[in-house]
Amino acid sequence: MIGRFSALRWAVAACTLAAATACAPDAWQNYKSTGFNDYLSTVETGCQPLWFGQMNLQKFDAAYAGSQQSDFSALLDNASRLYYNRISPSQFREAVQAISMSTSDARTNRSIDCMIAQLPADRPQSPAGR
Repeated sequence: MIGRFSALRWAVAACTLAAATACAPDAWQNYKSTGFNDYLSTVETGCQPLWFGQMNLQKFDAAYAGSQQSDFSALLDNASRLYYNRISPSQFREAVQAISMSTSDARTNRSIDCMIAQLPADRPQSPAGR
C-alpha cells in the first residue's frame, strides 16, 4: 500500500509540473531584446528631456520613475508594443496620453513625437528567438 501511495504522489507531481510548463513554455527561457534596448538608448540620448505627465525620465529605468512605477511599466509596455509593430504610432500616442492623463501636455507630446521619430524603419515583429 505504501508503494502505491508513493507512486500516486509521484504521478500527481509529474502531471502538475507538466501542466505548469505547458501553460507558459517560454516562462523559463530568456530572450534578449537587443534591438529594443538599442531603441530605448537612442530615445534616452536623442529625446531629452523625456516627460510623460509628471514623470521625467533620464533613462528607461524603473529607478528614474520614482513613485510612478505603474505609469513607467505601462509606458515601457507600450514602447515595446510600438517597437515590435503591435500598435501603430497613433495608438501609442493615445495610450501614453491616457497614462499621463492629458492630450494637451506639450512636454508629453514632444516626448511621444521624438520616440516615434526614433523608430527604426525595419523594426521586427517580435524579439529575436520568438
